[in-house]
Amino acid sequence: MKLLLCVPNQLVRLDGMKARPAVSPPFGVLSIAAYVRQSEWRGSVQIYDARLSAAFRREDDHWIFGDTDAQIETRIRSANPDVIGISNMFSSQIDRAYHFANLARQAAPNATIILGGPHVSVFPLEALSRPCIDYVVIGEGEERLSQLLIALQRGENHPQIPGVAADRDDLDLLRPNPRAPVSFADPLDKLPFPAYDLVDMESYFALARRGLSPRFREWGQRPISMLTSRGCPHKCVFCSIQTTMGYKFRAHSPAYARKHIQHLVDDYGVDFIHFEDDNLVHDTERYDQIVDFMLTFNPRIKWDTPNGVRGDAWTLERVRRAKKSGCQFLTVAIESGVQRVVDDIVRKRLDLKKVDEMMHYCQEVGLRLHAFYIIGFPGETLSDIKATVAYALERYWRFGVVPMLQPLIPIPGTDVYDEIAAQGLHNGTIETAYNQVKTGDFDPDVIQSIYRTYLRKRLLIFALRSLTSLSELAYNARLILKYPKGAAYAILNAVRANG
Repeated sequence: MKLLLCVPNQLVRLDGMKARPAVSPPFGVLSIAAYVRQSEWRGSVQIYDARLSAAFRREDDHWIFGDTDAQIETRIRSANPDVIGISNMFSSQIDRAYHFANLARQAAPNATIILGGPHVSVFPLEALSRPCIDYVVIGEGEERLSQLLIALQRGENHPQIPGVAADRDDLDLLRPNPRAPVSFADPLDKLPFPAYDLVDMESYFALARRGLSPRFREWGQRPISMLTSRGCPHKCVFCSIQTTMGYKFRAHSPAYARKHIQHLVDDYGVDFIHFEDDNLVHDTERYDQIVDFMLTFNPRIKWDTPNGVRGDAWTLERVRRAKKSGCQFLTVAIESGVQRVVDDIVRKRLDLKKVDEMMHYCQEVGLRLHAFYIIGFPGETLSDIKATVAYALERYWRFGVVPMLQPLIPIPGTDVYDEIAAQGLHNGTIETAYNQVKTGDFDPDVIQSIYRTYLRKRLLIFALRSLTSLSELAYNARLILKYPKGAAYAILNAVRANG
């Protein structure tokens, strides 16, 4: 039996500060491939990443990044797979996944086609309504896909596996918790390292050097994203991580994480690591041990936390050691500058006074710090929203904490999405896009006006800090040179904000 695991091409927007697609080795697919190879299933595994051609083309009113339809069909036919697994990480890309599945059905009409990822974990019947899709895998894919492959190899027509659905009745096998209806891999150390050998790592590194790196503000020549933990015990209303990874915090041991990092450095020459954990510092003792290991490299392996860390786990010494170990910047997930909003609306359980302490520490040590903020939650008032914008800009000016502020994106599988849908707080439909919420206090036009004013002020602070600090000037000049389209877009937005 031959398995082809696929990453579809991408719908991209060539605007925003990133102004580019981001490409990295597909960590989830590589992890699934590694687990399948060590399971009882007997067969061959190939991975097809339809983004690697790095070609742009216009399709109707949007841009597509990666292979053409003809190239996709040719690649699938050449693999001649018995089973095709398609990964989709974001609801904003689900139409590309469905289109890819249609092409796969045309290219391999007798193959079993399986779709997985966060969106179909929330909307399995939406996917199964499409004739091209035979099964949906809900939640983490390693164990469930392996069980499905073993069952198919045994000739079972409709295996009964919790978390694997071929029709509506299969959903009865799920647990009653709508936010975490399946079980999750535990302990994580039983998982093998991702199957990096099944992809051309040099192609990903080459794309990074062309500016198509896994993450924004990155200076590595051979960067990679990795996870050392899964799951989140916190219940922020906007976050959907529990749909695929659950509420329980599960972590690789420090020994496993050390071996994984050493493997990447020794065998692939990795020089920059993006720790994508949702809770890298949830277990501070474990985090400290990982930093201890990063301190052993000479020269240092650069690293960052682009997915955000909590702001209440930091001491001056912990920040100092992060900087010394090669950390280029931390990103702290604050969400709002109003404690009531953090507590009662976002439900984050975060003391903003502790966040200010972290900002002081990073400023003292000279470690760059970014911060996530979201505006436009149901229940926020206009004064709350304006206070968050003021908080973000004031901390940028005073501490140099770069604000990453955006209007709310309602993501399927989240409490806030359900609230917006149930109360009709939208303009007729809910899209997985910025600025969809309409309440008695604000609407998308009001949020857009506030957001544009914020962009103008942020750009002004960016310029003033560049002119008053040589280190800021050097860093920002380097940033503009690496991302000229993003810089141009930021300036254009500022001009628009001025009318």
